[in-house]
Amino acid sequence: NMSNLRPRLCVLEKGESGYGFHLHTEKGKSGQFIRLVEPDTPASASGLLAGDRLMFVNGENVEDESHQQVVSRIRATTGALKLIVVDVDTAALLNKYNLKCQKEFVTEGIALPARDSVSDAESNGSPRKASPVPRENGD
Repeated sequence: NMSNLRPRLCVLEKGESGYGFHLHTEKGKSGQFIRLVEPDTPASASGLLAGDRLMFVNGENVEDESHQQVVSRIRATTGALKLIVVDVDTAALLNKYNLKCQKEFVTEGIALPARDSVSDAESNGSPRKASPVPRENGD
C-alpha cells in the first residue's frame, strides 16, 4: 500500500561501542546506505534497517554528500543522533514522482501529485471519510 510508505526517523543514543550500524555506498547509486545493523545496539533499537538509504543527519539533508562528509557529521554528533532514512520501496516512490525527501514526510506522509491514486491514499488515512460498509453478518 503506497500510502504507508514514508521516511522514518530513527533516534540513536550512542552506546559504549558506538551506534551499531555500518554505512556504505552502492555502486551506481548516489547516497549512503545502511549496510549492517548489529543486534542489541542503539541502531537496532531505533528501527534502523539494513538497506535503508540515509536522507538526513540531525536535520541536514545528506543525499548528495560524500561518504566522508556523512561520516564526519555522524561523528560530530553530541547527544542523540537523528537519522531520517527511506527503505527501498519509499526511495522508489520518491524517485518515481521525482520528489525530494522532506522532513515533514516522516510525520505527514508523502504528498503525491494529484493525478495519481491520491483519493485512495486519503481514505486510508482517515476513517471518517471512508464510506460505511454494509454489514451482512446478520447479528
